[in-house]
Amino acid sequence: MDQLYDRGPMKRRILHGLVAGLLALAAAPATAVLCAIDQVPAATLLVPFFEVDLDNFSGVTTVVAITNTASTAHVAHVTLWTDWGIGVFAFDVYLTGHDVQVINLRDLFNGFIPRTASRGQDPADIVSPQGPRSDDDNFASCAGILPPPNLPQSITDHLRASLTGGPSAMLGGKCSGSARGDSVAHGYVTVDVVNGCTLRLATDVGYFETDTSMANVLTGDMMVVSPAAGTLFSYPVVHLEAGALPPGSRSFYGRYVGDSGLDGREPLPSTYAVRYLGPAPAADSELLVWRESPIGSPATCGNSPAWAPLPTPAVMLLDEATQTTYAAASLPFAAGVLGLHAGLANPFDRGLAILRLDHGRFAGRPAQGFVLARSSQGALDHSVEALQLEDNCTGARFPFIFADGFEAGLSVWSWATP
Repeated sequence: MDQLYDRGPMKRRILHGLVAGLLALAAAPATAVLCAIDQVPAATLLVPFFEVDLDNFSGVTTVVAITNTASTAHVAHVTLWTDWGIGVFAFDVYLTGHDVQVINLRDLFNGFIPRTASRGQDPADIVSPQGPRSDDDNFASCAGILPPPNLPQSITDHLRASLTGGPSAMLGGKCSGSARGDSVAHGYVTVDVVNGCTLRLATDVGYFETDTSMANVLTGDMMVVSPAAGTLFSYPVVHLEAGALPPGSRSFYGRYVGDSGLDGREPLPSTYAVRYLGPAPAADSELLVWRESPIGSPATCGNSPAWAPLPTPAVMLLDEATQTTYAAASLPFAAGVLGLHAGLANPFDRGLAILRLDHGRFAGRPAQGFVLARSSQGALDHSVEALQLEDNCTGARFPFIFADGFEAGLSVWSWATP
């Protein structure tokens, strides 16, 4: 048993620091929840990465479930973003009290939006029936929007093109995402609680001033399914609470509100740690990474967005004996996957990966990020959420993590392998 944890005094000091730090966090006041990643009802959900094979019905797809934890009805505004961080489509989902809506993203590319409607558009209670423990309210703003019609061909063509890196007629023939040479759509999704139905995107003026709600009522999860390959993995989406953020703190949608905190959504940190497995093919790990990109616009196809290239994330890899190596991960866009053996020069079988996702493009604050690790070992497939290594609101790193010179090592990282 000692071999599992007794790797010398350095490992024991790190372990003791982790325990002390976790105890300190547990004793912190309840308001600190706004500066931590936790699975609680939230005002915004982030699906950090999705894939949908557009040519193969049995290929990979992503299924998202949204739950309203309140007994009162609410409207959720769902936005699809490309891997360049450009919002290309949004729609509303009405949720009666304690309602659950499951969305197979493949359906959107075939023109089908989930059919929901508030009492004013659904007086016969057919589309969104009210249950015995829930409310069904009338949102007058949803008239003419819900229940939604099937999408016209021009919209589905736009979705297929923009989320595979191709030219979209609705964007003047320009491209808004990376072309990866296949028919698999990539990007990420946000879901915001709103005061009523809206056609605006988060990038539009007035969205945060009038549309969004501060009600922390949503929870969610997602599955990435590939019937042809016989694989499935799932994990909770990122839950971002809304509230009165501490003065001077960051916010999740900060880049759209001049970092004023107007959106009220708690931010994400930029430094993470997560365990990985290896070597391939007996066992392998990949990291699903989302990071905040500067505000961009569609570009002439064949070109990158105006802010590209972003400096690549810095990665510290440790094995289980705390031997260390550094790597620069190839991840130029907002959403992507890092293969810990194919994408990174990793000499270790298994251990701990520490990632710094800041790219230095935001004045006065680091870029936000999020990391999930998916590990496969034979027929087993599982995913875990990476551990945040800093206070979300202030960006202050948890010092107990970086014992025995870790902090000094991180502070001198460059964006290339040292």
